[in-house]
Amino acid sequence: MHKYAVVGRGLIGSAAARHLAEAVDGVLCIGPDEPESRRGHDGVFGSHYDEGRMTRFVDPMEEWAATAGRSIDRYWDIEERSGITFYHPAGYLGLGYPNSTYNARCAATGNAHGVAIEQLDTVELRHRYPFIDIEDGVDGLVELGGAGYISPRNMVKAQSVLAEQAGATILRQAARTIRSVSAGVEIVLWDGSVERAEKVLVTTGAFTEACGLSPVDLGTVVFGRTIVLVKIEGDAEQALRDMPTMIDTSLGAYILPPIRYPNGCLYLKLGVGEVTDPRFTDFDGLRGWFQSDGSSKDRVRFKERMKTLFPVLQTCPDWHTDTCAVTMTRSGLPIIDYVHDDKIAVAVGGCGKGAKGSDEWGRIAAGMIRGASWSSAVDHQKLALPS
Repeated sequence: MHKYAVVGRGLIGSAAARHLAEAVDGVLCIGPDEPESRRGHDGVFGSHYDEGRMTRFVDPMEEWAATAGRSIDRYWDIEERSGITFYHPAGYLGLGYPNSTYNARCAATGNAHGVAIEQLDTVELRHRYPFIDIEDGVDGLVELGGAGYISPRNMVKAQSVLAEQAGATILRQAARTIRSVSAGVEIVLWDGSVERAEKVLVTTGAFTEACGLSPVDLGTVVFGRTIVLVKIEGDAEQALRDMPTMIDTSLGAYILPPIRYPNGCLYLKLGVGEVTDPRFTDFDGLRGWFQSDGSSKDRVRFKERMKTLFPVLQTCPDWHTDTCAVTMTRSGLPIIDYVHDDKIAVAVGGCGKGAKGSDEWGRIAAGMIRGASWSSAVDHQKLALPS
């Protein structure tokens, strides 16, 4: 029997497994590798099957800012010890529009923690970022230093390598069932085999409730998100060479600079979330979403917005969409708490921005399940199971 099992090997799960393995023996981490083909895959998926997620300190919520800052401080160490590169400090720019308080709230968290930021007016924005079509009345918030983007799939690989180096066992398949028994917890795997542990931490993201892996209702809502990617070539590659990661508050979208994908091509990516996005509660619906191209309506609208914001994209003919899913909680923060006695706990709910602070969320979850003293600036009650 293992002492601790982490079920789910995404960004938070792989981080939790690493932190556990570096502190104690007897750690098991359960989670499949990325499937070779999404279309033909009949199992679970992970939203980290991608090359780009934004990372930055500034955030409207103090808790997200603090956890991101602590995670960013550890990126270099994780890269160096694993030998896997996943972090690219390309900077951050927030575009604020009239009646939006987003930039002001982000600036407040940055100033409170001594983060190097700049606030720009419309004229300054146009001078610094000539490749963006800046409308009148738009302001900018720039974060210097550690902001940029990470490759989520490579970060999971790096965390997994370090977890194994520290003595963790990794089983590269999914869990079907988790059940409490008198001697601990049993995890039934996809192939029907059974693993046992004294305690289990469930970190299975959007598939947690769809697969029935939590013994209680977490009150989460899983949204399907459509992302747009445009292949960057020709004049666009030179024009966008200094592009930072961005938030466009007029659309509520994040935009990443050209990133090299496994096929060797550069893609600029836009992702956005709305309350009208499809919601999923069952496995078949969620799996079908990951196998699809997303919303055709969003595809048209997001493409037009990107061409307006970056006129050089008019020269780029190759566009496509992809899908991911986000798990929203009632608090707007992850749920990191026990859900069954002191044997089954969860760390679930990235709320669309869990990647940047995933190492710290994983550290918090690992400390909780092994009974360490609470050592986070985030109040434990804010991460508790909703009543």
